[in-house]
Amino acid sequence: MTDSLSQRLADAGQGHLLEGIEALDEATGERFENQLESIDWEGIARSSGSLAGGAAGDGLAERVAGLVESGASCELPHLISQPQADSQSARLRGEQLIEAGRVGVVTVAGGRGSRLGSDRPKGLLQVMPVSGRTLLEHFAASIAERSRRAGRSIPWLVMTSPATDQATREYFGQQQFFGLDPDQVVLFEQGTLPAIDAQTGRVLLAEPGCVALCPDGHGGMVEAMQRAELFLWLDQRGVDTLFYHQVDNPAVLPPDPLLVGWHDLEGGQMTTRVVPRRSAGERMGVAVAVDSRTRIVEYVDLPVPAAEATDEAGRLRLWAGNIAVHVLDCRFLARAADAGRLPLHRVRRKVPCSCGHASGRVIEPDEPNAFVFERLIFDLLDLPDLLDRAESGLVVEGDRGSDFLPVKQSTGEDSLESARAGLVALHRGWLEAAGARVGEAAEVEITPAWALSAGDVAARVGPDDVFEGRVVLE
Repeated sequence: MTDSLSQRLADAGQGHLLEGIEALDEATGERFENQLESIDWEGIARSSGSLAGGAAGDGLAERVAGLVESGASCELPHLISQPQADSQSARLRGEQLIEAGRVGVVTVAGGRGSRLGSDRPKGLLQVMPVSGRTLLEHFAASIAERSRRAGRSIPWLVMTSPATDQATREYFGQQQFFGLDPDQVVLFEQGTLPAIDAQTGRVLLAEPGCVALCPDGHGGMVEAMQRAELFLWLDQRGVDTLFYHQVDNPAVLPPDPLLVGWHDLEGGQMTTRVVPRRSAGERMGVAVAVDSRTRIVEYVDLPVPAAEATDEAGRLRLWAGNIAVHVLDCRFLARAADAGRLPLHRVRRKVPCSCGHASGRVIEPDEPNAFVFERLIFDLLDLPDLLDRAESGLVVEGDRGSDFLPVKQSTGEDSLESARAGLVALHRGWLEAAGARVGEAAEVEITPAWALSAGDVAARVGPDDVFEGRVVLE
């Protein structure tokens, strides 16, 4: 190890990583040194300096809690509410931008289905209620249909993680890119950050000669895009707007022209779709107003009294749940990448770890034993020097049943089971609104190639159409 690296580790309080390295063989030692050289030890020292609390940054959650406690207004300054949000003019504008080739899609697909009993990438989960198609297959079908209607290929960026990258790439290859042009699809990998022991602040080893690394969160997308030179790639294709979504919400039909249209009409740089929170304890961040600016607070950081606070009508004061669907200005993202990294948030997790370089024993903890660090994409709203004007924090209210069917758990709320039931209910609603009759026990799945909206369905069916049993319309 070089003296320079040894000193940086010592300065960061991580000198223990060099203890016992003489037990490593030459090749492992070289890989370990290269790994250590690639890590921002000054940043790790800053982030691990105080292990109390949840997030780095400016105490946003505490500020929001103070506003709620004082009775001050937290109403969003730039909110498009329902029913105004369901605007035909905004939808038309979004369609025009897609047809002009100015819109791309980015899908965040770095997570595995561990909470659903699977080690496979979440994107490979069979979510569709009748066909059994996977999440990625479903999104690909939407992009393909919107590309067909636009008369051009819509660029699709898929961000993976070290845990999902190989399997996701293999899946795209096996499925021949779902019929899309391979040139319109780019898979890129997010970065990683070391996990630290929650008690001591010492960086953990995953195994002898290897630091325990975890994905750096969906906010790591900004740096990952810069590393992969994707801002240049998009610019060369004339794309100036990105529709962003996460892989575990099959209600999304990317890119959504309605949200894209609102983003453009209001001159936004970051537009967020929200839905009313189901309860105070729901595991979703909330959009709030702080100093007349839109901010988003992660649910784990929000004090319980603030999360539970209600108005005179008994409605949650912090009602606007963030569903991780955004529209982003590419130039804004590129400036954010040049300006530096987003702040780190600490999250407690169970992280298997090695006892040292001389030991092959790996500890599998029963309880969360470590802090992992994540960057969050909505912290882009906390970059006032880069935001051209206040409207950059535009928020558009969506409909929960048609915009948010998350797959987070194996059973119950926000599960594969509930997402499938939600899709069946959504598609039933489209058919019945068009006058068709749907049997009480029928399960009808509408694929993107057949219809992307209730309006599309109304043009295809009528009172003479009857649906029974399990049906896939494609």
